[in-house]
Amino acid sequence: MPGGRLFPCGSEHCRSVTGRRGRFGRASPLADGGEHMAGRLLAVSDLHVAFRENRTLLESLRPGSDDDWLIVAGDVAERFADVEQALRLLSTRFAKVLWAPGNHELWTHPGDPVTLRGDRRYRRLVEMCRSLGVATPEDPYPVWHGAGGPVTVAPLFVLYDYSFRAPGTATKEESLRRAHEAGVVCTDEYLLHPDPYPTPDAWCRARAEWTRRRLEALPPGRRTVLVNHWPLVREPTRILRHPEFAQWCGTELTADWHRRFRAAAVVYGHLHIPRVTWHDGVRFEEVSVGYPREWQPRDPREPLRPVLPAAGPPPPAPAAPAAPAAQAPVPAASPAGESTLLGTLLPSSVAAAEAFADLPGAPADHLHPQEAQVVDHAVPRRQREFATVRQCARRAAGSLGVRPVPLLPDRRGAPQWPEGVVGAMTHCEGYRAAAVARSGEMLGVGIDAEPNEPCPAGVLDLISLEREREWVAAHARAAPGVRWDRLLFSAKESVFKVWYPLTRRELDFEEAHIEVDPHDGTFTARLLVPGPTVGGRRLDGFAGRWLCRGNLLITAITLPATAPGHGSPAPAPAAAGHGRDSGGVPRLTVP
Repeated sequence: MPGGRLFPCGSEHCRSVTGRRGRFGRASPLADGGEHMAGRLLAVSDLHVAFRENRTLLESLRPGSDDDWLIVAGDVAERFADVEQALRLLSTRFAKVLWAPGNHELWTHPGDPVTLRGDRRYRRLVEMCRSLGVATPEDPYPVWHGAGGPVTVAPLFVLYDYSFRAPGTATKEESLRRAHEAGVVCTDEYLLHPDPYPTPDAWCRARAEWTRRRLEALPPGRRTVLVNHWPLVREPTRILRHPEFAQWCGTELTADWHRRFRAAAVVYGHLHIPRVTWHDGVRFEEVSVGYPREWQPRDPREPLRPVLPAAGPPPPAPAAPAAPAAQAPVPAASPAGESTLLGTLLPSSVAAAEAFADLPGAPADHLHPQEAQVVDHAVPRRQREFATVRQCARRAAGSLGVRPVPLLPDRRGAPQWPEGVVGAMTHCEGYRAAAVARSGEMLGVGIDAEPNEPCPAGVLDLISLEREREWVAAHARAAPGVRWDRLLFSAKESVFKVWYPLTRRELDFEEAHIEVDPHDGTFTARLLVPGPTVGGRRLDGFAGRWLCRGNLLITAITLPATAPGHGSPAPAPAAAGHGRDSGGVPRLTVP
């Protein structure tokens, strides 16, 4: 099979339900019209039952009551018979099963006797589900009745159209080429056939249009639970270690559906990173099991995730950081570490600029034409943060006498600075910043901003070493005002932003050990892999500074062009007080 590393997932008409018999011959708790009367709405995805360990897990899945429903959000298996066997088992145990297809069910796998392709394969899967009483995206949407009133549970089939493009690319073709060059190629390119549509993106657009019309026909004001194998918004893909893979993970066409169709929750899979995130006040549940190598090392957890009734209220909206006179949308520049929060962490040779709100007007008005092309198809929020953080970078560079130039991302997403300049950018909710220095003064700069909030469930295990987790647990009890897990993540982001421009190599989370001094606002990063040789000295680590101010964490690392001794460079000057892209999900990239 051509290409480099293959990433199979993300390394996401007529049978009546009325009167269907449930497990052990009991009557189904469905009123006329498919309305649910009690119980819980549970969800799971990416069961991948071709693996023996996952089949054992499947057999253990049982409801907590006779009235529980189960959402299966795709990727049950690749072979038709395995999908049927799994859904048959679940349909005998749960009062109602709802299925949305994933890419694996749609593959025409060489080991599957069912050789149908594309839409014909999907239609055969729908027929099979109906024979089992399993609801599909082609059926009337069931209605869940709970304490909060009726909720339409809508299984969807909207795949991807390559609009979650690789960093630094402007077209589908360029994005795919970048992925092939990086060896990050989804197996869909070889096994998922869009027949009769010419391309997967054409199939996606047709499905999105048809699905949108169905959702628009729901009763006015009706709340929904939207279920799709692929995430409906791009933000969850920011977590991916290989950002090139995001183009197989969804479409910008659904970016506002959680708001437009009044979602109480959105359920998805595909990414194999089970967690809960919030977007515009809506809960997004990634409910995948994944492959045995992925789920077995995790802490034991219940594979069935409760969707309704909701487990709790949404998190509070982040408070605005207590920043000094920087609430206006115009970025504040600090050429010598003067008044900006970031500037307090940097030596005088590094210029900083920050903003606590996005620039007014159209983002394209603040971008060079080449920059605007990069985000031309991005959602408005991404366009705004992209424009504001680059305006910060130009303000900081201008204070050093550097003329404005387009700041385009390279193939990895790292900003390409003009000759003789090094720097870094960061942005999180309510904050954008950039730091810039002359290369004669600094060999590298890394900065990161994060909300002072806990990492999403399961993220700490993905980004940390065991001894780091032990340290976080101890300090979370002793000093709960700082979210030490998020600070650890931020420090590792800053490490990568220094490392990558020097080496042009990846650095995994577990390849750097962070030690934070909780009292003086410093941290050290010890590399657990050979570091680069810079200026005749091999680096074995970095020294940085951090601060926590209001709801904001910021970390910064500077690598002076000359440093005393050998090994780790000297730390930046001390600062008073004790920081990342879009919500702080784990990824080692730069904006």
